[in-house]
Amino acid sequence: MNPSTTYLCLLQSFYDPSVVLRSTRSRGIPWRTLLLVLLVVTNLVAQAQNSNEAKSVLRLSREKCQSKQQGHYVMDYKMKYMSDKDTVGYRYTCDFRKLSGDTIFGKAFNMTTVPLDTTENWNGHQLYTGNELVWVYDTAAVVQSCDKWADKIIAGRHNFNFYTALTNKSSYPLLDEENLADSSLTYTLSETVLDGKPCHLVRYSKTDFDPDTIFGINTLLYEVGIWIDRQDYLPLQYTILYVNEEGRDTTTQFEEYRLVEFTTKIDKRQLTLKSIPKHLPLNDYEPYKEPEPLAEGTPAPDWALPTLTGDTVRLADLRGKVVLIDFFYKSCAPCCAALPFLQSIHEKYKDRGVVMLGIDPIDNPVKDEMADFLAKRDITYTTLYSDRELPKTYHVVAYPTLFFIDRDGKIAKVQRGYHQSLETAIEDQLQKMLQNR
Repeated sequence: MNPSTTYLCLLQSFYDPSVVLRSTRSRGIPWRTLLLVLLVVTNLVAQAQNSNEAKSVLRLSREKCQSKQQGHYVMDYKMKYMSDKDTVGYRYTCDFRKLSGDTIFGKAFNMTTVPLDTTENWNGHQLYTGNELVWVYDTAAVVQSCDKWADKIIAGRHNFNFYTALTNKSSYPLLDEENLADSSLTYTLSETVLDGKPCHLVRYSKTDFDPDTIFGINTLLYEVGIWIDRQDYLPLQYTILYVNEEGRDTTTQFEEYRLVEFTTKIDKRQLTLKSIPKHLPLNDYEPYKEPEPLAEGTPAPDWALPTLTGDTVRLADLRGKVVLIDFFYKSCAPCCAALPFLQSIHEKYKDRGVVMLGIDPIDNPVKDEMADFLAKRDITYTTLYSDRELPKTYHVVAYPTLFFIDRDGKIAKVQRGYHQSLETAIEDQLQKMLQNR
């Protein structure tokens, strides 16, 4: 039977069901074939309708958020980082007012942060007026003027967590029309209840990504879920999920933003310097001065560190060998990108007098399952675990940092950061050191 004939019959059936009987008799179309196609097309039509309804809900919610020019909110934020097992959580209390001409944050805000884990005893407090960013501490407030430090503030603003649906100009993760038109996104709409409130639950996801040629971490799934109040279309919660593939390892990163409280009433004095307690002096910001790398030709600071198996490696015991040390940690993307290359260095030079070592001052080898992490990346060179004081001793300010230590235990070179373009230079340095007897 000609497929186009079946399709024509199918289209006609949506307008006149009796055509099904006539068409099957006159054209010899099997009932089971027609019913199967009918089910498939009906399902596709239902999915398309559900997707359009989801987009309509997103539009209404975004319009709602765009209309809010100021507000006070309390937000609970939970985060599971890509390579970690544990979830961390914080409560943010924030007053904000959108600033149309501001290119740094797009809003003035006064925000405090406390950990949800009550065993942690600390808090954070930042104020941004549009003219300055103020870091409020127990004994003083440090002021970064926008006229002087705009670039510095912009470079660090990714470290601030807001309820972006309400506070950001884009209202992410509520999508604008350009993003709603992205055919690579799939939408679903369902109904649920959150904290006793009936909600629309909109999910959109993407599974088609270009390969990552920089860090080798390929995204398999990106999915956003948004719980939207059915009565006033205010987003009450949203989640962001990434599922990534790195070699033989599959990792997930998850964020949850929950709106605990929201009102449009604010005390505008909270968005000015008058909100800073009077007993706190206002000190001008002084940038952190990175320590210079340890000087070439100076002795490498000694250490004795444990391995995964409980053995101890001492730097002093490696005299007479060329040592390459990699300071790294598992949630550092450039660190992970460097691991395959460093493993290849280990395999190529281990019998030629080169000792390849990894030092991780961040992760707990047991709690963070470092044995499994390394095994999935086929890392066979020795990794060691230090406290956070050793990187300070070695003047580590970025990860990864590589230290080339010669046969006399002296520093021959320090390489901060990693990129494939550096691999030739790294290997050339090793060969140069091996030639120096």
